[in-house]
Amino acid sequence: MIKQYSHDVLYGGNPSQGIGQKPLIINVCLSGNISNREINPHIPVSIQEITENAAAVIEAGASILHVHAYDSDGVPTWHPEIFGRIFETIRSHYHEVVLVATTSGRLHGAFAKRSAVLELDGKARPDMASLTLTSLNFPKQASINEPETVQALCQRMREKGIMPELEAFDLGMLNYAFYLQRKGLLPLHCYINLLLGSLGTVPGRILDLANLVREIPQGWTWAAAGIGRYQLPINIAAIAMGGNVRVGLEDNPFYSYSERDPARNEDLVKRLVRIAGELGRTIATPQYTRRQLCLGDHDNWAATLATIRKMKPEDLDNVMAILSKWNMAPVAADSKIPDPERDRIEIDNTFVAELQGSIVGVASYFILSDNHAETASLAVNPEFLGCGIGFRLQEARLEEMRNRGIQRLRTESDRPEVIHWYVNKFGYRITGKNHKKHLFGDFNRDHWTVLELDLSH
Repeated sequence: MIKQYSHDVLYGGNPSQGIGQKPLIINVCLSGNISNREINPHIPVSIQEITENAAAVIEAGASILHVHAYDSDGVPTWHPEIFGRIFETIRSHYHEVVLVATTSGRLHGAFAKRSAVLELDGKARPDMASLTLTSLNFPKQASINEPETVQALCQRMREKGIMPELEAFDLGMLNYAFYLQRKGLLPLHCYINLLLGSLGTVPGRILDLANLVREIPQGWTWAAAGIGRYQLPINIAAIAMGGNVRVGLEDNPFYSYSERDPARNEDLVKRLVRIAGELGRTIATPQYTRRQLCLGDHDNWAATLATIRKMKPEDLDNVMAILSKWNMAPVAADSKIPDPERDRIEIDNTFVAELQGSIVGVASYFILSDNHAETASLAVNPEFLGCGIGFRLQEARLEEMRNRGIQRLRTESDRPEVIHWYVNKFGYRITGKNHKKHLFGDFNRDHWTVLELDLSH
């Protein structure tokens, strides 16, 4: 007889798997903006050195290469033609390996320079591009990543179909990645490097890695890196936790930090392959890595971008559910409320925002005369506020009304933040107030602010 275990028994009566068994993805950062040959003579700088070193780490087990480029004087450069020559050379021998271009702003902060490498195409095109999610301080230098720049880089990567290689140095950066995804600027399944141990960022302790990892969404692929002395222990912890690793001379120039003996990238990879083997982890091939990261998968990007479309009758229940969250669902007239604030939704004049098959926003309008209309029922699911959905809904209905010859537009709102939004984003002007007929909208306000907009210009 098979013994039945209650749900509160640890593991449900079955032993845990222990160490994750997925193939280990090894991401190698061959060099960087700060590392130099005074510290380590093995750092590759020239195109030939970088491509030869790339071959060595790929043969050792790497499936992702994070690449920096340098000019003829060995100074880090943003110029795309140098990246292109590196990528074309590597691809001529290893066409499946995943190539990542840095868009770091530590030395070149202007968006035009940081994004130039994203314009490469053909065999020179990067599969991925690094994206540091917010600003931070390194021990001797600030890395400035303004929200506008980060979002613009995301948008450009989306347009080019280049997967971001997200870089998070603390929990706040991870939280910002979630915001970018809600805003439709990141794909559904993301790849993220968790970087620990740099002064001014999250410490390089296993506890800190665990705290970051527990926030990673299911379906994301994560890798962990330790800076300096923390590289090997964080790499080992990531292997044991079922994650992946980032390793290389950009983060740590030494094979043994205590001995200060200069490392070679291929030796760092071989050590991790050996440790992973002892722990039962196989090494990911470039082909596996491409599938795992959903590279070239248009649906992965499309899954996070809300679609604005006209409402259908079958959307009504979902639309009402959203409006109800804001106490804005239409109220049928009865003896207590003979003249409600809003008694219907006109489906033909309503737009919805759809995300991953769910309705997440709604906006409608009413025709008052040949050239006069009123907007109503603009609402977004609270989980998706701040993601630009309301703005896109408003733009859609404004465009349709202009096309219909509407010249004068009015609306009523009782929420100060919404009133401010209408005035500052769209040019509405406040023209008066109306008392509410019943408790509709914001319970704390007994009147509507009336706003008007001229659509004739």
